[in-house]
Amino acid sequence: MDLHRIVSQLFLLSISCTCLKAAGSPASGTTPPVTPPAAVEEEEALPVSPVRGVSSTILDAQLEALRRPRILTGCKIAPLPEIWDTEALAFEANAETAPADVDGLRPAAALALDTFKEMVTSLGGTFELKSAYRPPAYQAHLHEVWVKWVKELRHNRSGGCQAMREEVGAEFTRHQLLVKQQPVPASDHALGLAFDAAVAMPRAARLNGKRVTVDKLAALAGIKRPSSRRDPGHFKLIAERPAAISYAAPSTF
Repeated sequence: MDLHRIVSQLFLLSISCTCLKAAGSPASGTTPPVTPPAAVEEEEALPVSPVRGVSSTILDAQLEALRRPRILTGCKIAPLPEIWDTEALAFEANAETAPADVDGLRPAAALALDTFKEMVTSLGGTFELKSAYRPPAYQAHLHEVWVKWVKELRHNRSGGCQAMREEVGAEFTRHQLLVKQQPVPASDHALGLAFDAAVAMPRAARLNGKRVTVDKLAALAGIKRPSSRRDPGHFKLIAERPAAISYAAPSTF
């Protein structure tokens, strides 16, 4: 009796398994349903940055600064700092060809320059304008070039510093700097109050019957040479209110 019951249960179990397999398998000749792929969202376009009107000369100078090889690691002397100020970069890029910037001078200084030049040439002298307005960052660069060359590299014969020595020496020459004339880091040029000029007067030059010199003509024009011996080409506007002059907040005259 027990054996018959066991055989009957096994037979029913086998039939149940067969039915379950049939239900789980696809019918012959049919294709299982395919779930359509989810729609791909269109990628959002990135915003386009506006194109700024940057001078190609300035841009080239900035890129050159980024590409400038740092092969100076073998030298213990720090390299020249890069120039990033836009106005100073424009001056640096055109240092050899651009005329002196008289537009940046204050009106009183520009008038004094024209008056002085006219007086010098009318008496048979020569006047050659070398420099006028300079941006503060550019003035600081000239100072750095001078210090780097005269104080640190001019007599440096170290092999590791050779590349830097050639680079700074070329920069020193390109700016026509002089060993005996150190540019100050903050100058009246940056305030629009000064200019540099090579001036020569004939010894026989006279004004109203009296002999005149470069300094006498300069004073008549409203300018002076702060140091005719140390920096003979530097002329500065004579201020009516010297205490009002400030590098941080220039005052008008």
